Amino acid sequence: MKKIYQYIIFHLQKMFSSRYKVTGKCNKCGVCCSNIVFYILDNTVKTEEEFERMKKFNKVYNNFSISGKKADGTLLFRCNSLTDKGTCRDYMFRSLYCRKYPNHSNKILSGRYETFDGCGYKIEIDKKFISYLK
Repeated sequence: MKKIYQYIIFHLQKMFSSRYKVTGKCNKCGVCCSNIVFYILDNTVKTEEEFERMKKFNKVYNNFSISGKKADGTLLFRCNSLTDKGTCRDYMFRSLYCRKYPNHSNKILSGRYETFDGCGYKIEIDKKFISYLK
């Protein structure tokens, strides 16, 4: 029952929220590749045990390593293909996670999406909520 409720709320928020668009381009600074947050369902990964289970479930996660921890206990990850210059040494064969960056759609609605200072990508409102009322 709880999942159905969450599903309905998510889609209502999506229908009546502002529309967003991604503008800009990658600055090749590597900040997004060294401060990655992974989610299991709607929760951030906070333990090494969760990360080990993720790696067993999907081998793509073997391309990442733990790089730190946020104040709330959320683990930060770094792509193992990131060079010291902030570029990707396997750019042509990078993971889907990296190819889709910045994949923002679901996280904006839940208030969990942010870009890094200096990131070339910006997320802007494309269609404001008020325009739906007109």
